Amino acid sequence: MLGGVRKWLEKRCDYHPLRGLEDHLVGIKMPAPLRGVFGIVTTGTHLNVYTVKRVDGRPKMHIWVSRRSQNVTYAGKLDQIVAGAMDPRDSMDPLKTLQREAMEEAQLTVDMSSRMVTAQGTFVGTVVEGPRISFYDKKDSVAGSEQGQLEPGVRFTFDLEVDPSFVPRPSEPDAIAGFFLKPVDDVKRDLRRAEWKPNCGLVMLDFLLRKGLIRPEDDERFSLLRQGLQR
Repeated sequence: MLGGVRKWLEKRCDYHPLRGLEDHLVGIKMPAPLRGVFGIVTTGTHLNVYTVKRVDGRPKMHIWVSRRSQNVTYAGKLDQIVAGAMDPRDSMDPLKTLQREAMEEAQLTVDMSSRMVTAQGTFVGTVVEGPRISFYDKKDSVAGSEQGQLEPGVRFTFDLEVDPSFVPRPSEPDAIAGFFLKPVDDVKRDLRRAEWKPNCGLVMLDFLLRKGLIRPEDDERFSLLRQGLQR
């Protein structure tokens, strides 16, 4: 046990704040590899951005996805165009995290009271709150420098429907390779091929289930997926 921890700590690693502490303890940080060892839960906020386009005269949902750059963990994997960890400055408020991450990653402004979203002053849509998703993960080689780390986590989800004419612009070129609009069938294919960062894939799977876009014939484990969604 100690030998494995020592190997993690000998590598370059991030230090993450501990959340949910009393005021006088705010600011305490822990090496990321030790979070799961001590059962420290990570928290984050994800925004599913989608639109409905007419294809061959019929409405079809399309989803905006982000491709991670080669400079970050889970290099080249897909995730939501807005997704990030909660920070002490967010006061443990998922909506505050969403507001900060939306501006940092996609140049979107979220109004805290109305939940209306604008891009450079133009109305884009209104955020709708989704469910919380919990998971426990042991990271594999795809995680890069985080391989082997344990992560218990909770993700707060939100949905945003936008007009088909809207095109989001990434604002973190070092971390984001680009935003892409994908039809639902392509998103489901990418999930089956493990093209998504794991916790982002869980968020997307939940979204597709909630929207009725995964059918029993899509996966023999459909009933188990539905049970997981209802818990």
